Amino acid sequence: MKSFNEEVDITFNEDKHTYTYKRKRLTSATAIVSKYHNEFDAERIASAYAQKRDIEMEDVLALWDSGGKIASNFGKALHAVLEHYYTWDDRWDDCKAMPNHPFLQQLITELDNIRKDGNTRQEVLVSAVDKNICGLIDDLLIIDEEKKICRIRDYKITYNILEDKEKLYKPFDYLGSNKLAKNFLQASVYGYMLEMSGWTVQGIDIYNWTGKWKHFILEGNNLRKTILLVGTQV
Repeated sequence: MKSFNEEVDITFNEDKHTYTYKRKRLTSATAIVSKYHNEFDAERIASAYAQKRDIEMEDVLALWDSGGKIASNFGKALHAVLEHYYTWDDRWDDCKAMPNHPFLQQLITELDNIRKDGNTRQEVLVSAVDKNICGLIDDLLIIDEEKKICRIRDYKITYNILEDKEKLYKPFDYLGSNKLAKNFLQASVYGYMLEMSGWTVQGIDIYNWTGKWKHFILEGNNLRKTILLVGTQV
């Protein structure tokens, strides 16, 4: 894949989800964010859960693993649908990018009602190879290509995105203690890489679907602060 902001070739292993530049492994934005919050201690919690209900811990772990795969696969399918539609919809007048299934049509139509249209790029690889980092942006809205102004957009299906349970470590704790805060931090890592290449990130938009779409925005002073702090940490 070619990096959008640095125009260098980066090898992406889709199965292992790894990125390599000149035979050197790059750190993904997801891996960077993982350093600033607690990972779910599945075995410890499953053991307590199993003892309380007098069931086998292995069954609890299998149940959670199955549920996790469902959520992951659904998320991948959602991203594939949106990437397909927004990549092909404006290519020509009779393009039939809209899926036939009524559920998917509703999903796209309702998103279009709150999503700003314009010059967009889907699945955009960004990098800062001198820092050994890279990441993949779901949707990059280019506000002004000549002046290099953009917005970073991402799509989620997190039902408890605002639940107060996943506090970020310092120096990013001011973003909040929920999954939305992690989403904003990850997108800010992308923003840092873009701004290292002369782009200005106007804002970050997270669109989350839980039966209906909700739009969450990070911009202004909090965005500037987060991107600057990312630069001190990578």
